[in-house]
Amino acid sequence: MKKRNAITRKEHTSESAPILSRIRWRTLNRRVTQEQKNRELYTPTISLFRWWARRPHSIIGSILDAAAETIGRIPCISDPFSGGGTVAMEAACREFPVYAQDLYPWPNFSLHTSLSHTSIEEFDSASKHLLSELDHLRDAYRREDERELTHVLRVRVGRCPGCYEPVHLFPNPMLSLASRSSMKKNAFWGCRACGHLTTKRWNLVRFVCPNCNWRHDLKGKSKRFFFCPHCNYKGLPTNFLAGSIVWQAVLVQESVLNKRQYRAIVRTVEEGDPVSFSLASKSHNVLRTPIPDGVETRRLLTMGFRYWGDLYTARQAQVLIEALSIIKDMKVSSSCADRLALAVIGASEMAGLLCRWDRFHLKVHEGVANHRYAHTTLAAETNLLGPMGRGTLKRRLQAARNALVWKQENVNLARNGLKVVCHSRRRHFPEGVKIATGDSTKQGLKDGVVDLVLTDPPYHDDVQYGELARMFHFWLSKYLDLHDVDESSEAVPNRHRGKDDDFYESKIRDCLSESNRTLANDGKLILTFHNREIAAWKILCRALIESGFVVSALAVARAENSADLTKRNGRGLLYDIVLECQKSSGTANGDIQVYAGKSPDEKAMVAMGYAMAETINSRRPERLEEIFRGKLVDFKLTEGRVRVGRSI
Repeated sequence: MKKRNAITRKEHTSESAPILSRIRWRTLNRRVTQEQKNRELYTPTISLFRWWARRPHSIIGSILDAAAETIGRIPCISDPFSGGGTVAMEAACREFPVYAQDLYPWPNFSLHTSLSHTSIEEFDSASKHLLSELDHLRDAYRREDERELTHVLRVRVGRCPGCYEPVHLFPNPMLSLASRSSMKKNAFWGCRACGHLTTKRWNLVRFVCPNCNWRHDLKGKSKRFFFCPHCNYKGLPTNFLAGSIVWQAVLVQESVLNKRQYRAIVRTVEEGDPVSFSLASKSHNVLRTPIPDGVETRRLLTMGFRYWGDLYTARQAQVLIEALSIIKDMKVSSSCADRLALAVIGASEMAGLLCRWDRFHLKVHEGVANHRYAHTTLAAETNLLGPMGRGTLKRRLQAARNALVWKQENVNLARNGLKVVCHSRRRHFPEGVKIATGDSTKQGLKDGVVDLVLTDPPYHDDVQYGELARMFHFWLSKYLDLHDVDESSEAVPNRHRGKDDDFYESKIRDCLSESNRTLANDGKLILTFHNREIAAWKILCRALIESGFVVSALAVARAENSADLTKRNGRGLLYDIVLECQKSSGTANGDIQVYAGKSPDEKAMVAMGYAMAETINSRRPERLEEIFRGKLVDFKLTEGRVRVGRSI
């Protein structure tokens, strides 16, 4: 292995070096690690709208720069799985013509809004007017002494199936640190037997409730199951949820103005705190839209939620409904109104009975931030108009302004350079950014007009994009005349819709075949992918073979932040395989060039990359697992480090 950032098996025999060989991957991975720690700073557009499995802007930008250098002219770019729009945004920054397509209207509306021109002065004026019109709704969170709550934490109270006694379903008896200060290590502890809160040191393994004298021993207890403190019945949280839905307020956070700055104080509920609530679905008929059943939405249904309005308190919903109504009546440009609406609809992910409280960092995690609908029995309601906190409307409008400033400094779209086009009408590659909504087995481009297809296809069944986007589509329909969203064409296995691995493989194959059609003869396909399931890699392998591609280079790229909620102390993959492919007549063209990396995780991914390349180029997908196992041995990786067989 060479000390530099690439391994070369012989010399690449094609006339031009692979695009990936022009990238300094070690330097890029360091830059990605830095970017992922504060994505809002480096790429403010990421704060505008929620989408899942976004690739880092640094990776996409580096690939586009390398492609332009390799091709020797401005390349025409296509992304048939546009999603979060990273490819389109980075291409627009470089004034590369780009075609972006996704099945769903939410990410496409958001991408179009992100790239639309809006006057900063107009947006500032409109934002100020919107907050002013909504300010009276803050009274719902104010005490009589004018102190304002920013968050209310509520615990779900269930009934034990064994003894039918009430059980306070604290996910963990340690609810929250009492302060962000590193010098103060006290925390609030909750008793599952009576619901009483007490303040003790944060790192206890046992404590006795001073109210009911129940002894809580935390050592060795299962985190998956709940134990009834009355009869010791053991069961899943859902076993305790029969009957009516009861939430009890236990903690609040209030804002205190100190020397012209707001300071947050977490405390127990006091008399006079406005913590009572009603479900939004009971107060607003417009929110009595049933939650459809599905793989992901079933998590909501099993928790007792029936309507989208059940996820919100009435006062939260009032803010969202009035805000969208005010925006629609504003005398502003459509692009300005859309940017305001995007901030408001984005705030819908702060659903008061769905969001979780980060007990160590004292902040709220959005209801869909973990690629799943949250499944919590300690919910945190955010005051959407409050002066501080994640997800508030004030902060979202500021994020929208930051993204607008970033856009005006980095994206220079000519007049008519941003258009929404029909995905089923083929056309020559136009200039600017073209956004299409629909199934990517049909793309609105003529044959051979694309130089580079740069995309990341759905990662098997890791993310159910359509079901997660249902909440945003619901709120988007309150702002736009939105047609019914067809999820049946989504390229993911989904047992509720009866879509299995064969369906997933056929959709990926057909989308890649369509991209092959639009690709010039000397064009390249570069895709990123990761998965722990061998089955997912086999499917991608067969799809690439059947769609007419061979692999010419591969790399391992840092793609995730280890500090993210879903990656902490888990087995989440932090790296992607980046595959560079070209059209094939059935035989491979030369040897592959690889950036391998040094860590065990990087080597495990590159072992799969090698196996993918060899099986695709030899047209023998049945050998994928065998070659992968051999590469693990070559890299001295054992099953203790990397699971083989069904998973990697």
